[in-house]
Amino acid sequence: MFSYQLSVISYQLSVTSYQLPVISYQLPVISYQLPVISYQLSVTSYQLSDLSFKFTDYCLLITDH
Repeated sequence: MFSYQLSVISYQLSVTSYQLPVISYQLPVISYQLPVISYQLSVTSYQLSDLSFKFTDYCLLITDH
């Protein structure tokens, strides 16, 4: 029974040691994508505000007539 637990632990350790380089590879990729995502978000918010501004103009035009 004890040897079974040991083998399970060693299996989990090997899986973890396999995942570590994968995780450490993904981290810089994620940190690279973060500014890109935040840039896209700001562009989207700019476009949204532009749209709402145009919509307000349109509404003003309609109410003027």
